Amino acid sequence: MDAIQQSLKFEPMIFLAQVVLFIVLWITMNALFWKPVLAHMAGRDRAIDAKYTQRESLQHEMEALRADYLARITVVEAEARSHIQTAIREAQAEREHLLADAREQAEATLRQGVAEMEREKTEALQTLRARMVGIAVGVADKALASTTDKAALFTAIEADVARRASEAAAPPPG
Repeated sequence: MDAIQQSLKFEPMIFLAQVVLFIVLWITMNALFWKPVLAHMAGRDRAIDAKYTQRESLQHEMEALRADYLARITVVEAEARSHIQTAIREAQAEREHLLADAREQAEATLRQGVAEMEREKTEALQTLRARMVGIAVGVADKALASTTDKAALFTAIEADVARRASEAAAPPPG
C-alpha cells in the first residue's frame, strides 16, 4: 500500500508543469482549432439565415405571382364568358333573321302558289265555260235545226252562263 501512496503523492512541480502544459495546449487548440471551427460555424449560421431569408422572399414572391395568376385567370374567364354570351346573342339574332327569311319565303311561295291556283282556276273556268257554251250551242243548233243565227245564239248562251257564274260567286244576302 505504501507503493500506492507513494504513487499518489502530490508533486507540486509536476502539477505546475501539467498546468503550464494545459494552458499551452489550450492556447494552441484555441488558435489552431477552436477559433477556425467557431468562425466556420458562425459563417454557416449566417449562410443558413441568408437561405431562410431568401426562402421567405421567394415564398412571398411565389404567393404574389400566384395571386396575379389567379387574377389573370379570373379576367380571362370573364372575357371568355363575355365572348360566349356575345356569340350566343349573335347566333340567336342570326337564327331569328333566318327564321324571318324562311317565313317570308314560305309566305311568298304560298302567295305565289295561291295566285297560280287562282290563275289556273280562272283559266279552267274559262275553258269550262267555253266548252259548256259550245256544247249548249251545238245542242240548241241541233234542236232548232239550224233556224237560228249561230253567233247570236252563242252570245246569248255565253251571257247567261256568265250571269249565273257571277251569281254563284257572289256571297248570299245575309
